[in-house]
Amino acid sequence: MQNKLMTGVLPALVTPLDHEGNVKTELAPALIDMYVNQQADGLYMLGWTGEGQYLSVEKRKQWAEAVLKAAEHKLPIFVHVGYNENLEDSIELAAHAAEHGAYAVASVGISEQATLQDNVDYFKRISTAAPNTPFYIYWVSMGKTLTGGQSIDPSLLLEAMEEVPTFRGIKFTDNNFYFLERFKKYRPDLNILTGADELAICSQLMGADGNIGALQAVTCYHHKVIMEKMSAGLYDEARELQYRANEVTEAYSKAAIGNLPGIKLLIEEIFHIPVGYCSPTGPFHGVYHTNETATELIETYRKNILVRA
Repeated sequence: MQNKLMTGVLPALVTPLDHEGNVKTELAPALIDMYVNQQADGLYMLGWTGEGQYLSVEKRKQWAEAVLKAAEHKLPIFVHVGYNENLEDSIELAAHAAEHGAYAVASVGISEQATLQDNVDYFKRISTAAPNTPFYIYWVSMGKTLTGGQSIDPSLLLEAMEEVPTFRGIKFTDNNFYFLERFKKYRPDLNILTGADELAICSQLMGADGNIGALQAVTCYHHKVIMEKMSAGLYDEARELQYRANEVTEAYSKAAIGNLPGIKLLIEEIFHIPVGYCSPTGPFHGVYHTNETATELIETYRKNILVRA
């Protein structure tokens, strides 16, 4: 099993869908090549940005298999396997991802009602299904989604996770970087990849190893330059680039656009990959933008974001 720390920028990968919600698996090679060119260090698929919650097990398998095949020897792929009311689905998806060469598997907690031990038991089952594949938990809301809504000390969470033999890291989507620093204090070997896209420079200062995020789906190279500037101590330049990336977040977060439809539009308009529609069962069903309906977003992007030719 891989034990090295994953570092850098790992964009959250969209799932390309046609109008009826079928996965456009034929686009996997183009998306992989695009992210290789934009200097991605890996990809995180079938999380929120990848609409895993709104896709059937079969469609998730189809897309995972296509991406893992296209990414072989090119990029490490994290496959999110959670969101399932039927926990057997998560176990099946984890085994499938491992079989097809995923670098790691990841999951949110079971539900807001599940206790920490409930989640640990669930994570152990994922670990058993993919015994040679690193496992990452998804931390949000100060960990309350892992503990039935209760706050938890980072050291206690790490102690509980000792029962999960393949536990190697955290997708840390939280703005409270005190918790990030505590995780690193107690487990320096723990791989922490942050999802606070608009605060990437802050997370790097507090010890994050890299970033996973929806914003990076369209600002991958831009965020690579931000990380390089931070590592070189060029904090003013890094901060300016972070502010410019945040202009895109503000533009696609407007109610008239919607972040995921906006991200899919930018991939089509900037990188010329027709990733299409959002899931028919998700919150953005029926929202599809063209250049004409989102001119401001496209102009904001072109004005602010560094793209590698």
